[in-house]
Amino acid sequence: MSTGKKRRLLVWLLSATAVLLAAGGTLWYTGKLPIGTAVATMAGRDSTAVGDALADADKEDDPLDVAVPVELARAERRGIAAYYKAASVIEADRLVDMVSKVTGRVQAVRAEEGDWVASGKILAELENGREKIQLRQADLRLADQRRILERNRQMLAEELISQQEFDDFESAYLQAEADRDLAAIALEETYLRAPFAGQVTDRKIVLGQQVAIGVSTFTLADFEPLRVRVYLPEAVARKIAVDQRVLITPEAGDGPLEARVERVAPVVDPSTSTVRLTLLLTGSFEHARVGGFVKVRITTDSHTDALAIPKLALVEEGGLRSVFVAEADSVRKTEINTGLYDETHVEVLDGLTPGDYVVTLGQGGLRTGTSVDVLNADAVQYVSPAAATDQPGDETVAVAEADR
Repeated sequence: MSTGKKRRLLVWLLSATAVLLAAGGTLWYTGKLPIGTAVATMAGRDSTAVGDALADADKEDDPLDVAVPVELARAERRGIAAYYKAASVIEADRLVDMVSKVTGRVQAVRAEEGDWVASGKILAELENGREKIQLRQADLRLADQRRILERNRQMLAEELISQQEFDDFESAYLQAEADRDLAAIALEETYLRAPFAGQVTDRKIVLGQQVAIGVSTFTLADFEPLRVRVYLPEAVARKIAVDQRVLITPEAGDGPLEARVERVAPVVDPSTSTVRLTLLLTGSFEHARVGGFVKVRITTDSHTDALAIPKLALVEEGGLRSVFVAEADSVRKTEINTGLYDETHVEVLDGLTPGDYVVTLGQGGLRTGTSVDVLNADAVQYVSPAAATDQPGDETVAVAEADR
C-alpha cells in the first residue's frame, strides 16, 4: 500500500472515532444511555446514603444530643446560718504552780497527781525542827511578857508606877507578840498548802529533795468552770454578743460541747488586729481535758427563710457563681448571687426561684442546651415535661413503627 493511501485511511479512522464519542456523550448527557442511567441512579443512591450516614455521624458527635448523667437538687427555703471557725485549747479557771517560799529539804509528800484536795490541805512538808523550836521560844517569851504586863497594870492602878514605866512594859509585850507571830509564819512556810480546792495535775518534788526559794513544787487546777479563749478578726467580733451560744468540739471528744460567750475584749490587739473572746463551758463536760485542742464554731449571722441550694451545685469561674438549672431534658446555665453559707448549703439572693432544680453532680460536661439523664429523679421528684405527656400506648405505637 502506498504512503498516500495509508494517510487517508488514518484520517478516516480518526474521524469515525470522533463521531462515535460525540454521539455517546450526547446520549449519556440526555440520560438515554442505559448503562449511564443505571450508573447515575446508583451514584445518586450512594450519594444519598453517604449524606445520610454523614448526617447521622454528625448527630452522634454533637454533644448536645448525648444525655449526660446528672443528679439534681431542688432550691428550697430553709434556715441558714453563717459561722466562723477557730481553734483553741481548753483552759482551767485556775491553773497555778505552787512554789516554795523557803529553802529546805522535803521531809514529807502528802499528795500525788490526780488527787482532789481541799483548800488549805498540806501537800508537802519541809524540814522544820528549827522553826518549831523558835516558835516555842517565842511563845514562852510572850507568856512571860504577858505576866509582867498584868502586874504592872495593877501597879499603875495603885499608882505605884508611872504611866511611862507601864508604857515600856506594854511595848515589850507587843514586841514579844510580834516575834511570836514571825516565828509562826516561818514555821508555816515550811508547809506547802493548797491555796484553793482543786486537783493536783503535777507533782514536781520527791522525798528528800533539797528545794530553794521559788522552786515549783506542785501544779494545782480548778476545773470549775472551764474556759476557752479565741481570737477573732475585728469585723467578725463585732457580730458576737455576750451570752451567745457557741459549739465547741474537742479533738478527742465524743461530740460537741455547749458554751456561751462570757466576755468580749473591749480592745483590739494591734499586733494581730484581733479581739479576744472568752467562752465559758456550760453543762456536762466529762470528756473535756484542760489543754485539749478544740474547734470552735461561732454563728455570726442567720436567716430563717432563705432560698438555699446545696454548695455542690455551685460552679465558680473567677468571681462569678453560676448553676445549671434543669429544664425538661436539658439544662440552662444561670448566674446567681449568693448570701450566707453554712456547712452544706448556700443562700441564693437572686437568679433562682423556689422549686427550681439545679445540677449537683455531673456539671463538668455540661453547657446550656446539653441533654441530661437525671439519675435521682425519683428521689427529688423530678418529672420532665416530655415524660409527663407520655401515654401508656405510646410504646406500642413506637414498636409498631419500628417493626414497619
